[in-house]
Amino acid sequence: MPRRVVSVGSILLALIALAVVLLNATLVDRRGPAVTAAGLSAPVEGQEGVAQTLTAIDIQFSEPVRTTTVERRFRIEPRVDGSITWDGSTAIFTPSERLPQDTEFRVSVEPGFEDLAGNVAQSGLEAFTFRTIGPPAVVETAPTDGAEGVTVDSTVTITFDRVMDTDAVERALSIEPAAAMQPTWSGRTLTLAFDSPLLFGMTYTVTIQTAASDTDGSPLRAPFRTAFTTVKAGLAIVETLPADGVAGINVRTPIAIVFDHPIDPGSIDDALTITPSVDGGVRVVALPDDTLARAPDDPEPPRTVLLFEPANPLAPSTTYTVELDPVVTREGDPEQVATDWTWTFTTGSPTSSAHNHIAWLTDRSGVHDVWIMNPDGSAPRQLTSGLASVSAFDLAPDGARVAYASGGVVRTTAVDGSSTAVVTAEGRFEYAPRFSPDGRRLLLARREPDGTDAGWWIVPLDGAGGPERQVLPVGAPPLGSSARPGDGLEPDARFPVWATRAAWDPTGRWAAVPAPDGTVAVIDLDAADPATSVATAVAAGGPLVWSPDLSRFLVVGREPGRAADGLYAIGTDGTVERRVDAEGSVAVSIEGAVAYLLRATDGVTHVAIGSLGGSSPARELTSDGQMADRWPAFSPDGATIVFGRVEADDPRASRGIWTVESRGGPPVALTTDGAYPRWVP
Repeated sequence: MPRRVVSVGSILLALIALAVVLLNATLVDRRGPAVTAAGLSAPVEGQEGVAQTLTAIDIQFSEPVRTTTVERRFRIEPRVDGSITWDGSTAIFTPSERLPQDTEFRVSVEPGFEDLAGNVAQSGLEAFTFRTIGPPAVVETAPTDGAEGVTVDSTVTITFDRVMDTDAVERALSIEPAAAMQPTWSGRTLTLAFDSPLLFGMTYTVTIQTAASDTDGSPLRAPFRTAFTTVKAGLAIVETLPADGVAGINVRTPIAIVFDHPIDPGSIDDALTITPSVDGGVRVVALPDDTLARAPDDPEPPRTVLLFEPANPLAPSTTYTVELDPVVTREGDPEQVATDWTWTFTTGSPTSSAHNHIAWLTDRSGVHDVWIMNPDGSAPRQLTSGLASVSAFDLAPDGARVAYASGGVVRTTAVDGSSTAVVTAEGRFEYAPRFSPDGRRLLLARREPDGTDAGWWIVPLDGAGGPERQVLPVGAPPLGSSARPGDGLEPDARFPVWATRAAWDPTGRWAAVPAPDGTVAVIDLDAADPATSVATAVAAGGPLVWSPDLSRFLVVGREPGRAADGLYAIGTDGTVERRVDAEGSVAVSIEGAVAYLLRATDGVTHVAIGSLGGSSPARELTSDGQMADRWPAFSPDGATIVFGRVEADDPRASRGIWTVESRGGPPVALTTDGAYPRWVP
């Protein structure tokens, strides 16, 4: 009996142990799988939740699962094609194509997937969100943008937010003023080492265009620019006029060096050597300046310019070399001496008429001047030359003279350079000249020496006879035309307030000018003094022109309450009619066609041509989304339109002067610089 009892006890113990094992097994087997982590295979370093565009998505589970039950429940929004592979209990979703840039994605796995035992997950991956990286960008520069006092032996470092295509970046890189340099790379950082010391007191601008891309081929979203100014020497050169290396210079140009401080007149006598030799005189002057009105007892502006004025015209088509000896000293401090300097320029060949030429403004000579060129862009040559930038110009109807405003002074000059006349009286400021239809008078805006707005005037030119006459008591632009930076362009398609925007009708009886608030006023010039004017509610955005077909003035502008600019026809009685949506400026051909700017679906302004008298819609003649068009003007026969372009992402930067056939065709680039082109009749 005792032996039997032991056997039964052993059996009972074994059964109890087995029950415990089975119970534990049952409990484990009933536990559903779960998501334990989600992540990116290619995250962006240092940016949480941001992925490279070639990333995969990893989802880890608590245990091996039935893969098909997960794959059916996997979601990614926006939807992306791809495939899922497995590494143990980790699902790896790999997109079939590169993900789009700068896009937010939401990844989820719905509940209901199963483990290998068939247990069902009660919860899934509700939302794993991430954003793909945007276009490459510069994150740091040394020197920093706007830095001053940078040593002339400095290097420049530019750090990007990722590894870049070094060749693409270097091809898209430039520095202004030009300086020879050697680029080297260390990971994401580009270092520019210069072959020789930089210039003292000079502002350098480093530009990287959108052709620069990362190693995946993604380009910059917009051009990158950073600027710094080097430390000033005792007496530093700011600029030379004409600029170094420029061809086509006016044979009557002055030769000048602008310094950063006033210079001692007693130190300049033997400072310049010009080859070939040129007779003339040297003196110290101040830069022309219309930024401030000065009272009679105000001190003289600082004389920072060493000016050489040739006694006779320079030889045409000749390269001149100018050498500055290190003898010029700072006024009041003879220990501060300018370093030696050498530069060259080449004169152009004068022409007797600008007939059928294209005129435009460009600062290639050092300041903004009027230049002309042949219709194909060849033979560019400088018409105006001075120390101050030209803010507005107009060509006489016969193409033989140009009227222009620079530094608040209006002058006329023969196209062949044979004669220049100052129109503006001493102390006054005048702007925006426009020739009368017979070329004998100028319509211009005036401010008195104290800056008071003196309105619009008609001024007879030499030989015309008669007194000057005020035709509108107010309406002159503000002082400050000489302080315009860069290419002198506006951030939109509108013209600056100093540009010539007034117009005459062909008879010379009527004129239209911008009033003080920018609205157009129509003036009857035949009325007895004071002239009769009619105000309109249209604020001009560009120049006024006369339409022979409509016998009205045309202008692109805006009425109160309007959200966008349009093309307006304005009668001599002041009646206003909005004809079409338009931006910038309008031009009229000899056949009555009109050219203006339309904002296309890409958000960029393009040249369009149409007819105000017909029902046909305007035709867009250009379509480059990287460049915005500006300032259309017809050729004398109406077959071609000349226009300017700016960078779509940086509208203050010129992309040159172009032409396009009125009937359509590919645009042709004539220059890489300049603005406000005109086709001279």
